[in-house]
Amino acid sequence: MDRRRLVLIPDVADLALFAGCDRHELARIRSLTTAILLPAGATVLECGVAPRQFVVIADGEVVVEADGGAELAVLGPGSIVGELGLLRDAPTGATVRTLTPVVAYVGNRAEFRAMLDAAPALDRRVSHLALDRLRPTRAVS
Repeated sequence: MDRRRLVLIPDVADLALFAGCDRHELARIRSLTTAILLPAGATVLECGVAPRQFVVIADGEVVVEADGGAELAVLGPGSIVGELGLLRDAPTGATVRTLTPVVAYVGNRAEFRAMLDAAPALDRRVSHLALDRLRPTRAVS
């Protein structure tokens, strides 16, 4: 029995991360990224490894884990991972694994920089996300 199944790949224009990008910027983003399918349980990024790629979740969920394995976040469609390492040129600070099958857009360091250069609003959004992730969590009193 043939077990192939149809996988629908959401367009980048349908992802919140790229909201506000015009059609020319979206066309450039499409040309710079590659859609991939990852099975549940796959390691997307590994803590302590030199940054090589960014990943935008198009469908499915990933878990972000601290070096000791503590869960930091569960992310879904429209989320980006790997951007901190590329922006800071520092080893990845967390491990990211798929919780479900995931459809994602990936790109390397040069494609990341070109994508941000092509879409100024995206550059600002990614910079703000990175800053938010670097801020220590504060207890609410």
